[in-house]
Amino acid sequence: MSNSRSDIDRRPRFEILPLGKSEEEATELSETLRLTVTCSPKHGPDTSVEVGARLRALGHAVTVHVAARMVRDHAHLDALLAGMADAGVDDVFVIGGDVAPPRGEFSSAVELVPAIAEHPRRPAMIGIAGYPEDHPLIDTDELEEALAQKSALASYITTQMCFDADVLRAWIVRQRQRGITLPVFIGVPGKVARGRLLEMSMRIGVGPSLKFLRKQRGIWNLFGRSATNRLLKELLPSLDDSELNIAEFHFFTFNQLVDTWRWQQEKRPAEAGRGSYKGSVAVDAMSIVRRT
Repeated sequence: MSNSRSDIDRRPRFEILPLGKSEEEATELSETLRLTVTCSPKHGPDTSVEVGARLRALGHAVTVHVAARMVRDHAHLDALLAGMADAGVDDVFVIGGDVAPPRGEFSSAVELVPAIAEHPRRPAMIGIAGYPEDHPLIDTDELEEALAQKSALASYITTQMCFDADVLRAWIVRQRQRGITLPVFIGVPGKVARGRLLEMSMRIGVGPSLKFLRKQRGIWNLFGRSATNRLLKELLPSLDDSELNIAEFHFFTFNQLVDTWRWQQEKRPAEAGRGSYKGSVAVDAMSIVRRT
């Protein structure tokens, strides 16, 4: 159905919002990273492409998120892909988006991915979303079918966040059994302030694992160090499991980019290996709900 795609950029990814101090923080980094720029419902994909171009000019590798429901028509798609190509952006992450009703011809990523894959100015890489704990608005069978359709044309999968390492691994194993072998970037917490994290998580939720941890440990313990340290400590060894084909982590930074990057430098030194865990990991969890 799909191949393992060894030709993708397997560095850690740092997701930022196309607003606030994201670009300022990007200038403070002492090395270039793979930065992914989300698609804001307020500003749309055009702003994401513009921000991506400026980040690319700083030397960073860039992934631009495009929400299908915000692409007006094929001419608009032409303009978006041209902007990416001209800026040297080599990766697009395609989601459905939560705009209702759709603003144009595309209502889901299932419809947009083929249009991008067949486009003469397509980026080298096309990413799609995976949901280990399903989607709050979409039926599980529909999610599974959509993932199968998209994976045939995609380069990699990035998962939604969940708080249970076993659930994440089981989901990846299930996709491998279904014949979906694309590399997977695991969505994990950036170093986000606890109050901000609590606010966003209560707004959107992250499925059964959130409910379980809340019940077992209390809401503040959920967002403290112990739960998130345990999650990452459990996940790190899985990076070295070739059968899982986990590409790397995808950090949700909420524009706390420098803090998250510093954690990456401190806790995962280059000489320690991909699956190494060093000391306590002072991070918090974050989740973004995506529509297929």
